[in-house]
Amino acid sequence: VRPVPGILPMVLAARGRGIARFLVPEANVREAAVLSGIEIIPVSRLEEAVEMLSGVRDIEPVVTDVEAVFRHHGRYPTDFSEVRGQEYAKRAMEVAAAGGHNILLSGVPGTGKTMMARRLPSILPELSLEEAIETTKIYSTSGLLTGETPLVATRPFRSPHHTISDAGLIGGGNLPRPGEVSLAHN
Repeated sequence: VRPVPGILPMVLAARGRGIARFLVPEANVREAAVLSGIEIIPVSRLEEAVEMLSGVRDIEPVVTDVEAVFRHHGRYPTDFSEVRGQEYAKRAMEVAAAGGHNILLSGVPGTGKTMMARRLPSILPELSLEEAIETTKIYSTSGLLTGETPLVATRPFRSPHHTISDAGLIGGGNLPRPGEVSLAHN
């Protein structure tokens, strides 16, 4: 039984239809188990699934400790407190972050615009569980979740190149995928 991208949105949709028990590929189990009120049963071989469904074998459901995920994966690699100088720019970013406003950084190369932008998420409010699940659904569908991180626990920072295509920015393409705008959600 092979892992599949997008397991979280699939399980959410099925849960919305009243299904409360799911057989999930073992590699996807931590991702699917972030949802509460449902049973996620890991399966690594079709034989296991048949035995479980026929009552021959009992497989314990898996539960992911969401609080532990936020504790261990809720840290940013860079922090806004590392910025020295740039008092006016820092103040503008703090006001934008506090009010949920947009900000445009403009200036000559080498003045610290990208460095400050990379640190901006560290002063934004922490993701709520609902926001984390919403963001994780997008990353799950894109196949961008790692096996060790079942839930996106930090606000995403995306830095697309200025030559990015329209499909890369807003999504789409021959094999439709979310674009950078969607990946930057929340």
